[in-house]
Formats: sequence, C-alpha cells, structure tokens
Amino acid sequence: MMSTLIKNSFREITVNHSLWKHEFLTRCRTDNLCLQDVQVLAVQMYKFSKEFNRILASILSCCQDEVAQLVILENLFDEMGQGDINQSHPELFRRFTRALGIDDKTLATLPPAPETLALIETYLRIPHQYGYLAALGAICYASEGIVSSLYTQLYTGIVGSAPFPKESLIFFEVHIDVDDSHAAKLAAVIEPHIVAMSEEDIKVKLAIVEAMDARVQFFNGIQRQISKYSQYNLFPDSLLLLNT
Repeated sequence: MMSTLIKNSFREITVNHSLWKHEFLTRCRTDNLCLQDVQVLAVQMYKFSKEFNRILASILSCCQDEVAQLVILENLFDEMGQGDINQSHPELFRRFTRALGIDDKTLATLPPAPETLALIETYLRIPHQYGYLAALGAICYASEGIVSSLYTQLYTGIVGSAPFPKESLIFFEVHIDVDDSHAAKLAAVIEPHIVAMSEEDIKVKLAIVEAMDARVQFFNGIQRQISKYSQYNLFPDSLLLLNT
C-alpha cells in the first residue's frame, strides 16, 4: 500500500514546481490582467480543455485494470456533463468564450499555439510511454490535483479584468469545487500498485514532472502571444491574422 510518504513525494513535485512562480500566474494573483490577455488565455485553455476527454480515453485504451477503468469512465462522464451535452465541460467553456466576444465559429478557427499542442501531446504520449499508472499519476497530481489552486488563481485574474455574467464562469467554478474528489479517486486507484523507489514509482514521478513542465510551457505560450498581439493591437477578431 502506498505510504503517506510516497503520496507526499508526488505532491511535493507539484507544490515545489516552478509553475507557481510563472509571471502569468503572478499577474493573475495581483489582478494585473486586461480583457485582451484573458481572450488569449481563453482560446488556448479551450484548445486544451476540449482535448481532455481524448486524453482520458487514451489512458483508458492502455488500462486493463477494471477498477481503474471505472474511475476513468466516471471522470469522463463528468467531463461530458453526465450525459447532458449542454452541461459538458467544453460547452461550459464556450459560455465563457462567448462572454468574451469570441463566437463559436471564430473559436473553432483559431489554431492552438505550439505550446498548447505540446501540452496536449505530452498527456497523449505519457500512457503509451510510461503506462496507464503513470498517466493516471499525471492526471491525478499534475492536473486534477492542482486544478483547484490553478483555476482559483486564473479566476482571480479573469474577474479582475472585466465584469462577467455569473453563468459564463461556471466552467471555472465547477473545476475549483469538483476536481479534488477526482484526484482522491485517482490516488486510491494508483495506491495499491506503488512501492517506494520501484519502477512504477519512478515512472509516475517522471510523468508528473513532464506534465508540469508542459504546463509551464503552455503559460510561456500565453505570454508570448500576449506580447505579439499587444504589439500589433489585434484583439480579438484579428487574432486570425497572425500565426500563433
């Protein structure tokens, strides 16, 4: 059984990671975002968020453990609005982008940045490179386990940039409130299979680090785009005119 020490070693990777010192998150915490910054963030967050179902499905395809399969399916079911497509997480996010003045057609046309693609590809690669347990570790500790804290900081920056209808912010409120329970269920699945300094322990840690590093690069991409778009004063419709 995975000891508290091993669990903490996984958490320490995320708690002590450089992600939390990123300039963009610092700007969020200090209410130093403008509406145009949030538009850039929203487009790229959507590109990653809408792929999360595919990421979970990729892990499921590598998983032979029936208990783990059930937990993954429960997570996937929540992402899909528990059967109500109008409550699916991609649709909840589109409520936010519409409130930002970005219509669904424009949102679909805008391309993911290279850093966003790299984040998606990292999560899709991990189960095939390290196995389903390591992939669940990355989801548990570097995604679901940090999302409440991460989204709270993003939420602070977002609501400080402009007034938004409460309905448009449901995506963030759902993730701030719910994902800790997802993380707990995932940890319980991982727990029986991990021994300190074992091959699986090492793989989980590698997966967590790679996922966290990719998240830093994602925010580097946000900063890069903000600098470029600010230079040309192209927000939001004219984002199509520049190659991300």
